[in-house]
Amino acid sequence: MTDDGGNDEARGLTGILAQLRELSDGDLSGLTQALDQELARRGTGSAAVHANRFLDAIIENIPDMIFVKDAEHLAFQRFNRAGEDLLGTPRSALLGKNDYDFFPKDQAEFFQAKDRNTLESKVLLDIPEEPIETKNGLRWLHTKKVPILDERGEARYLLGISEDITARKTAEAALVRAKEAAEAASRELEAFSYSVAHDLRAPLRAIDGFSQALLEDYSGVLDGEGREFLSRLRLAAQQMAQLIDDLLNLSRMTRSELRRLPIDVAALVRSSAESVQLACPGHRVQLVVAPDLSVSADPQLLRVVFDNLLGNAWKFTRKTPGPRVEVGMTSDRDVPTLFVRDNGAGFDMAYVKKLFGVFQRLHTANEFEGSGIGLATVQRIVHRHGGRIWAEGMVGEGATFYFTLGSEEQST
Repeated sequence: MTDDGGNDEARGLTGILAQLRELSDGDLSGLTQALDQELARRGTGSAAVHANRFLDAIIENIPDMIFVKDAEHLAFQRFNRAGEDLLGTPRSALLGKNDYDFFPKDQAEFFQAKDRNTLESKVLLDIPEEPIETKNGLRWLHTKKVPILDERGEARYLLGISEDITARKTAEAALVRAKEAAEAASRELEAFSYSVAHDLRAPLRAIDGFSQALLEDYSGVLDGEGREFLSRLRLAAQQMAQLIDDLLNLSRMTRSELRRLPIDVAALVRSSAESVQLACPGHRVQLVVAPDLSVSADPQLLRVVFDNLLGNAWKFTRKTPGPRVEVGMTSDRDVPTLFVRDNGAGFDMAYVKKLFGVFQRLHTANEFEGSGIGLATVQRIVHRHGGRIWAEGMVGEGATFYFTLGSEEQST
């Protein structure tokens, strides 16, 4: 046989193995026909010997375990080097033996039951995850088994290919353990934070209450400076109480169940703006809302998003002549994107990464009040919906906050 003939043999046998790896259940006719044609093409004598050598070379260099069993006794007739390395057993000890000679009884019964099922059904069997005890320890395989039929359509051999997926299974198990550990730590942290915040409220109420009593009942005894000190003490206690409430709200945004429903965004925005306006009666803002805005989101969580974004817009336009806030929808990479834009104080884009951090503020408390938690809460809600949020702004020229809300599958 010439070198070209040898190359033809290699290509033919490689094609057969490729078909085995890609076969779907119930479709063996193509593979059986290919094997028959291949055997017929080899002929006899030196050509057959040469072809067998090519077959051995190809099987030996397949990185997955390849094995052949006879249909009658399910004894191993052929085995490649990858199989030897996987099992830790030389093929000389495997050939002519069956699964009961090497594996625990329950595993051998499992393997042979699958083999018999494959031979009787005469269709490919795909086993996505198969544990196997080896001299190298427990391994996990993705195995495909297919019967090799004779000219009468009877199963003569069983051919199998097994991919070692142990590394993937180990990585998946490690990820599950890490996720469970992170969730447990998160629950413990949230419980601790809730407990601390709850316990802090009582003394803060006492500080505020007694300070108020001193101002009301002993104002004649205190001079102006003393009354000023007590007023500052009350304000600090109230700010601390608000900070605790904001932290608890941020924690709840993580724990609360997310329910997506169709939402009329324009109606939700107007309702939120009314609440914000009631809290700021002396500051009138022109609100422009695009018509026919609708999304699928959790109504309560989306209300929190707009309460915070509109609250910020009202706050940061307080010193702006002709304050204006616009809510609309655009697209980012063909993804529907909501935005809230104002013409207020704006911010320096050099500090944009600080915007969504807890306790991060780009303005002092003397300029604009706030706890620095609102935007962190907004970001958490957006991320829970599988979306993203970002901002653009310029000092003295206002700011725009954009956000997407992902899809049902991306929600957490």
